[in-house]
Amino acid sequence: MTATAPRPITSGLDPRFALSLYAHVGEQGSWTLESYRARGGYQAARRALSMDPDRIIDEVKASGLRGRGGAGFATGLKWSFMPLKDGRQHYLLCNADESEPGSFKDRYLMSEDPHQLIEGMLIAGYAMRATVGYIYIRGEYILAAERLEGAISEARAAGILGSKVLGSDFDFQLQVHRGAGAYICGEETALMNSLEGLRANPRLKPPFPAAAGLYGLPTTINNVETLCAVTHILRYGASWHAQMGSGKSLGSKLYQISGPVHRPGVYELPMGTTFAELIEDWAGGPTEPIKAIIPGGSSCPMLPYQQDILDLPMDYEAVAAKGSMLGTGGVILIPQNYCIVNATWNLVRFYAHESCGKCTPCREGIAGWMVHVYEKLVRGQGRPEDVDLILDMSDNIAGKSFCALADACLGPVQSSIALFREEYDHLASTGQPLYPRQSRWLGGGAR
Repeated sequence: MTATAPRPITSGLDPRFALSLYAHVGEQGSWTLESYRARGGYQAARRALSMDPDRIIDEVKASGLRGRGGAGFATGLKWSFMPLKDGRQHYLLCNADESEPGSFKDRYLMSEDPHQLIEGMLIAGYAMRATVGYIYIRGEYILAAERLEGAISEARAAGILGSKVLGSDFDFQLQVHRGAGAYICGEETALMNSLEGLRANPRLKPPFPAAAGLYGLPTTINNVETLCAVTHILRYGASWHAQMGSGKSLGSKLYQISGPVHRPGVYELPMGTTFAELIEDWAGGPTEPIKAIIPGGSSCPMLPYQQDILDLPMDYEAVAAKGSMLGTGGVILIPQNYCIVNATWNLVRFYAHESCGKCTPCREGIAGWMVHVYEKLVRGQGRPEDVDLILDMSDNIAGKSFCALADACLGPVQSSIALFREEYDHLASTGQPLYPRQSRWLGGGAR
């Protein structure tokens, strides 16, 4: 049975940058090779194949492109870490797992414009001398996987993938690998283990993937949005990309917004756009009073919904200066009358469920004690000292787990207590939430 197309509730594109990533999302047949070629598809790949591979890396560096998967590391610099002339097999992996709650941008790039990603991977593979690529996609993205596999078959038949790509001497094989829905596979070394058929546990670093990655060979892992951006950088030039954005955060970005706004969805805007512009001008404003913003997906610390935050540019440095992270650009609004303890407990349960169990701080601290204490609180069985117990546990977990999953859980935990301690203390002391709205999983209220 063929999957039906998921659609954003709404989507937007700043008309000044209409040549970019989401320009053709939603168009009929946009996922076909015929449609892609009609709008200039694979011109960037032809240009890249005529260049020295090192020049491509230099152009990506000059563009200022930073990884769009959450970390924001400089893409061209990351590519240069590969041992470019060692003669070994090199691999290029696309992290298409997109399992961060609040993030839903990459699925539309893959289901609506898959050739854009294929072209970006082809360029990246040539630049890093990688002749084999894998797209590791989360298992729930059924339509996106089908569209990608169809696009890869079209590209192979047209001589765009396989041997002697586009008539050149470069060979590039590309394959889709469907994951099984584990959040931990968003971590690059766990992704590689899963791709090798092993349990999806993270690996110790160093060695880093560029030195010893998939099957112990040089490997680079990039996000879907990052690789799609490469296509446009090679087509329109590094200066075109660098003219957008602010400071060290250049280019356009796919910002996602969810929660009580009139037009939730995905919006492609220049980096440095303010939260106020996204929320008010593009998403139509809140439908009810808001008390907190999660700026970049559920693992990012909460920020208060106040004017200095609304005026904040959505770029890596500005958000970090306020004590949070831009992450994937997945903005989540939390309503004023929703119990913050309950909201945080939902996130804690998610991370507890997704813990791989490899290390004690995460297995026992997050999946054990943290979930237990939060459940006591939201069920009205907590004690006043439980709030300090959560903070004490957080101090003992932070920075001590094998990978970043435990710290991802602690971001919303510690920030919610710092911002809304009075809600925690009220619930712990009285057994009743200060604000009435609760998760439906508890039947509408703490008990």
